[in-house]
Amino acid sequence: MNKIVLDASAVLAMILEEPGGERVDALLDSVEFGSDAQVFISSVNWCEILTRMQRENLAISGERLSAVLAGVELVPFVKAEAELAAAFSHVSRALSLGDRACLALAKSKQAIAWTTERLWSQCALDVPIELIRT
Repeated sequence: MNKIVLDASAVLAMILEEPGGERVDALLDSVEFGSDAQVFISSVNWCEILTRMQRENLAISGERLSAVLAGVELVPFVKAEAELAAAFSHVSRALSLGDRACLALAKSKQAIAWTTERLWSQCALDVPIELIRT
């Protein structure tokens, strides 16, 4: 079974119709139609998506985001992920809290982290990364 954790950047690429977003859209379609993939998103990344939408006056409610991400499990940012996220701060100071929350969740779920953040591929993360943009 494939396990995937979506970074906010990957979801935003889909919502804003940016390059790579079509891969996330295809993944969500496959989940909706019964693929065996498990897809997760951290509550921290959920907040990042909503914040970006509000800042750009593209208001999207949590309810609407839930509909867009049907089939994706929203995972609370709990102590275990917080501790892993803090440990990732030693890898690179350029990793944001959202980046580290996604990576921590991927590590805890033994999943692949999908992102648009090229920086991640340059870091020694011990987490499988899938860059959705070529």
